[in-house]
Amino acid sequence: MSTEEAAPAKLAAAPANANKLVVILAAGALALSLVNTVLLVLNPTAGKVEQFNESLKTDLADSIASVHKKIDGLRSAEVEWQAVLKKASEKPDAVYKLVKSGDGFLTLTEIQVETPDQTATPVAAGKH
Repeated sequence: MSTEEAAPAKLAAAPANANKLVVILAAGALALSLVNTVLLVLNPTAGKVEQFNESLKTDLADSIASVHKKIDGLRSAEVEWQAVLKKASEKPDAVYKLVKSGDGFLTLTEIQVETPDQTATPVAAGKH
């Protein structure tokens, strides 16, 4: 009977040793994490570095937003100029004036130029 009781005791000991190892590793990781947190909190430069990193992130986000806004502006300007060029190509001999409309867009306005034939007054045949 003593051999029968010894076999189950050995089987029960194996899982207990594995659990001890897991508990020891978890406790070590927790202790290391706590020590690291305490060192970061107590170190005065760590807070400054973290604040500097946050300000850099904010500045970078603002800069990216500004670049995207400028790109959108360039795209709309390209569309405007394509419309202007299309209008100008329809009447290449006409004289045009660029006008900024109320909504901030540029428009091409045709200027009616009087030719010298239209402005000259006819001269009477007998009065030279």
